Amino acid sequence: MVLVDIGNTHIHVFDNGKIFNVKEAYPIKNEIYYISVNDKKEKEFLKFNPDAVNLKDYVRFDTSYKNLGIDRIMACKAVDEGVVVDAGSAITIDVMQDGIHLGGVIMPGISAFREAFGRISKRLDIEFCEVDFRKLPQNTSEAVSFGSIGAIILMIQRLKKDKKVYFTGGDGKFLSRFINGVYIKDLVFRGMIKTIKEDL
Repeated sequence: MVLVDIGNTHIHVFDNGKIFNVKEAYPIKNEIYYISVNDKKEKEFLKFNPDAVNLKDYVRFDTSYKNLGIDRIMACKAVDEGVVVDAGSAITIDVMQDGIHLGGVIMPGISAFREAFGRISKRLDIEFCEVDFRKLPQNTSEAVSFGSIGAIILMIQRLKKDKKVYFTGGDGKFLSRFINGVYIKDLVFRGMIKTIKEDL
C-alpha cells in the first residue's frame, strides 16, 4: 500500500515508512490511497494511476468548519486532543478536542512572510536569521525575523492554551523549537492510515 498527498508544490509519497517529495506524477505499482489540494496535479497523477482511491470520498470527520482542506482534515484526524500546526507554504493551526475539530486559522508560511517584505522594499528583501525572543532586535534582519516568526508563535500560543501542540510540514520542526510540542513528519499520513482503518 502506498499513500500519496498531492500538495500545492510537491507530491508527497509515503511508501514502506519512507516519505518522498517529488514534483511530477509517475506510475506507482501498488495499491494507492491519496488526497489532493491541487486539481491540476491530481489529474496528472490519475493519468498514471487511474485506480488510486481518493480518501476524501470516504473520510468521516466531525467539524462545523466549512470547506476544510483535506490535508488539514487528515493531519487533525491523527490527533484526538491538541493543536495541530501544519507549517508549509501556508501555516494552518487547528484545535482538536475529544476527536472534534473546533476550528482553526490560516497564516502565511515563513517563506511567504519573507517574500512579502521583499515586495514592500528591496531593503527588506533579506534572509531571516536566528530569533531570540528574550531580547529586542538590533538590526533589520533580526527585526523582520522576530516580527514574522513571533506572529506565528503568538497565534499558536493563543490557541493552544493548555493543549499539546503537534507540528508537521516543512517548517514544523523549526517552529517546534519555540513551543513545547512534538514534531511528527508523517502526521498527515497517520490520519490517512486511520481513515483507511476506520472509514473504508
